[in-house]
Amino acid sequence: MNIEQSDFKTLRELARRYAEIAHLEVQKERISRYEATNSLEKVRPVLLIDEVPWGEIDDESLVNTCSPHLSWIETGLRRTLYQWEHFQVDLVVPSVFRVGKRIKYIKGIGLDVKESQIRGEGGTYVSSHAYQDQLATEEDLEKLHEPELAYDRESSEKALATAEAVFDGIMDVELTGVEYLSGEIWDDIARYRGPENLLLDLALRPEFMHRIAERFMKIIESRFQQLEYLGLLGHSPLRLHCTAGATRELPADDFDGSHVRRKDVWGRCSAQIFGSVSPEMHDEFDLAYNQRLFGDCGLLYYGCCEPLDRKIEILRKRFANLRKISITPWANIERAANNIGSDFVLSAKPNPAFVATYPFNPAPVEHEIASYCEACIKNNTPLEFVLKDVSTIANKTENLTRWAEAASAVIDRYY
Repeated sequence: MNIEQSDFKTLRELARRYAEIAHLEVQKERISRYEATNSLEKVRPVLLIDEVPWGEIDDESLVNTCSPHLSWIETGLRRTLYQWEHFQVDLVVPSVFRVGKRIKYIKGIGLDVKESQIRGEGGTYVSSHAYQDQLATEEDLEKLHEPELAYDRESSEKALATAEAVFDGIMDVELTGVEYLSGEIWDDIARYRGPENLLLDLALRPEFMHRIAERFMKIIESRFQQLEYLGLLGHSPLRLHCTAGATRELPADDFDGSHVRRKDVWGRCSAQIFGSVSPEMHDEFDLAYNQRLFGDCGLLYYGCCEPLDRKIEILRKRFANLRKISITPWANIERAANNIGSDFVLSAKPNPAFVATYPFNPAPVEHEIASYCEACIKNNTPLEFVLKDVSTIANKTENLTRWAEAASAVIDRYY
């Protein structure tokens, strides 16, 4: 461990403030509500904000001052503290600081993404992508192979030692593995083909596209198998791709306390490009493959930005372990809640466009949040909210602060 004294002092001060928040009683209440939501209980909906364009927030408290090799810990502490002060909503700061095991890819899949980008200005993380088609022929498919992973024990132990030194006497630290399994077959294919070629060939060359899907399914399956075999899986996440992840139902009852298996963790998959296809095509080209990939996971969360309000039944038929479904601004809220009923969590993704302009207007936020609450109460549907994919806040932190206030006030009226 190599930390300059001035850096050590800075990190220790950040760690003390972080630990004070982590040990507040409200953290237990929020974790309990995460768990209740994921057990399909009707509680006050969890409200979260994630995927923030941090580059648009010009605040001295977010500026790293330590050596660059410490940025992995300093950035996380500074952003958590800032979010707690300005737009915390139902954020949980855990009482144990987790350090993720470092994983390295010894061998990739045979191709690297080739693209042109137009990057956003003003600090947003969003950019537009034009992908080169590298999987147009049968010969191109032969270039693909399964990846090879390894546990970077040395790097992991160094990171753990750094965190233990920073938090010594302040709070506990633990080393954890990958806390949920995630794989998006068609998001990956889109990056190697481009969306236009992908969508055209679903209609014009379906057998070829099935072969591509099969190949990428096996690539993801290989990664999952290696993570499990190498002991690189963790369990009991607080967050599940921006949503509430804590659950009383995982790990499985026969978990031995050490080796984490697929049945002990959440799975999470989606097919965003399939927002443009029919339920039948969605089922044939995506769900059939993801059923094989994620059928053995303890619980499953399906969806991202694709509207799924008309596709609940195909999800229901494919996944016995389905627990949570993403419902986006492009879905019909009433139809989604009606089709979900009380069987799954409706993971609502409010429209991030409402924080993209200044001055902030609370009216559309209040209407949207109320629409979700009314539809879910009417249909006895468990509900959570996650404001994510926030490409811009017009360089105004107060947009997020006021969105949080507006959304919370509406939820208070209903729950």
